[in-house]
Amino acid sequence: MMPVGAFTYVSNGRACIESASVFPHGWGMAGKTRNRILVTSLLLFNEHGEPNTTTNDIADEVDISPGNLHYHFRKKEQVVEALLDEFRADARRVLQPPEEFPVSIDDFWVFLHLLLECTAAYRFLFRDLESLTEKYPHVGRALGHFAKGLAAVFELYLRELAKSGELDVSEDDAAIVSRNLAVIALFSERFDGLTGRIDSADDTALRTAGSILNALKPWSAAATLGHIEALATHYEA
Repeated sequence: MMPVGAFTYVSNGRACIESASVFPHGWGMAGKTRNRILVTSLLLFNEHGEPNTTTNDIADEVDISPGNLHYHFRKKEQVVEALLDEFRADARRVLQPPEEFPVSIDDFWVFLHLLLECTAAYRFLFRDLESLTEKYPHVGRALGHFAKGLAAVFELYLRELAKSGELDVSEDDAAIVSRNLAVIALFSERFDGLTGRIDSADDTALRTAGSILNALKPWSAAATLGHIEALATHYEA
């Protein structure tokens, strides 16, 4: 089991993306220019935003000529599309139903870490949502499918945790709470930005994990509450 508070992305920061080790399905660089371009683009998009990153910026960071970049990607839209394909592949792996039953809070906690590693790795998709969906409608469709899938997986976990006696939540309430958890998972950083709080992807992921665990406390069975509180405490800033 992972140590509390340890995210793949959080533990390794920028180096994690630069080595491409952040991708759950093992997207290796192997010295290939195309993959170097994609890894660098993801890094720049996450740090500066897609609207503020040009193809010349990407070429400079990769240390290749603009013409060489153009050989692999004729325009920035193609870079975004390639990164979106990587996100879709990672998202499919994250949004898997539990493999073993009954489900425990620790199982949910591991899923939560995998989820937030994924959203932190593709931070730009959620931070630049309006700009991206306006320019690239397929991004909006992909994120819409992801949001629906995430709410469904949250609901599945809540129902299974209720069956195992770790939560005291009805099926109707599970549907409502799962939507709320999905909103917290996907849009906490945007809310923080509106209130003037700007954090690193690392801090955002950690705080979001704590917020989701705290949101479960009102629905916790008496025997489980202490464990959830202990987990949530590790994420308090």
